[in-house]
Amino acid sequence: MEIILMIKIVNVTEEDKAYWQDIYMQSFPEYERLDFVQLAQLAKTKEPVKMALVVDERPVGILLLVEISAQKVFVLYFAVDANIRGRGIGSKTIAALKEQYPNGVILESEITGQQADNEMQRVKRYDFYKRNGVNDAHLVTKNMGGTFHLLRTTDKISDDDYLNAVSELGIEAQVE
Repeated sequence: MEIILMIKIVNVTEEDKAYWQDIYMQSFPEYERLDFVQLAQLAKTKEPVKMALVVDERPVGILLLVEISAQKVFVLYFAVDANIRGRGIGSKTIAALKEQYPNGVILESEITGQQADNEMQRVKRYDFYKRNGVNDAHLVTKNMGGTFHLLRTTDKISDDDYLNAVSELGIEAQVE
């Protein structure tokens, strides 16, 4: 019998911050990370910025979201706890995001085809998003020293939505 996860996306509380930071530090290379204190401050002072947990019966992952509108969101950071990956949590989280933000989820995935040291990991991540209905917008973004595919769940969300969202985080970005 398959156990169906009831994924919820909830705002981080003070008690959750250490867990969020731990997963964040483990999951993202240094050049892609913003200062944790800065992120927490942005989430506290800017209404659209949300530090969130992915919760089953307990926390199973993290998200950093920028709500573009009530029905659109940019996902800057998304990671499932490494100790429990491979159990469908990522796919269920994408489904929950698509349900919560029906006019679009937009995010970045590291550029592929560059012979990077982690090329296989990049391709797996890109393919994961595509399998879960987050499709390539055929645009490339450059920010924080990285180059990324811009992916989205619907054409209702645009590169302008993306640029507005990253500006909320104080990130300078280009879209090509």
